[in-house]
Amino acid sequence: MSIRVERLDADARVAVVTIDAPSTSNAITRPMLVHLARAFRELRDAENPAVRACVLAARGRKAFSAGIDLSAAEDMFKMDANDLTNDIVHQMERCDFLIVGAINGVAVNAGFELALACDVLVCSPRAAWIDTHAKLGLLPSWGLSAKLPRIVGAKAANAVSLAGAPLDADAALRCVQSLTLVPIRPRRLGERRSLRTFAVLFLFPPLAHNPDAPRRL
Repeated sequence: MSIRVERLDADARVAVVTIDAPSTSNAITRPMLVHLARAFRELRDAENPAVRACVLAARGRKAFSAGIDLSAAEDMFKMDANDLTNDIVHQMERCDFLIVGAINGVAVNAGFELALACDVLVCSPRAAWIDTHAKLGLLPSWGLSAKLPRIVGAKAANAVSLAGAPLDADAALRCVQSLTLVPIRPRRLGERRSLRTFAVLFLFPPLAHNPDAPRRL
């Protein structure tokens, strides 16, 4: 299965959603997007116990997500833009619990936008964010061009989106207040214990995309 959802520990108040397609650098297909949206929708509606924090992670050492799977791009572009039920970013932004993005490699285009939809980001030193929409003649689907300048500043955003310059972990750390660099081996970002630690440690940080949103803590 390409998307995994787990509840950690006995109280089950911390969830982990994992993109699990390392053979394709976690490239995203239409079924994966639908499954991701459903996962966050169900976590948001869950009771007994309610989720207090969720970690969005990815399996593998190379990529958080290489973006849309180009072999399935035609199917992706047929998705209804008004179908908010299956819109992953819309579903994430409606969540009233904290979402922590664990970035363990490159996050490209759609992967970049998934990262920006998280409240807080933690990353390995090998993390990098890449935007090639302009190079491909495409428009971002989930507000990357509006969110990125607010988070890193106009100059850095232009370098990333217009020049295609990667935003690596060190550069991001200088720009983003809500980013924490984790000096551990990237493979540990996939371990259950460290994922729970991330969720617990980052319950009360500055929120990246919506500082006024209520959070169930």
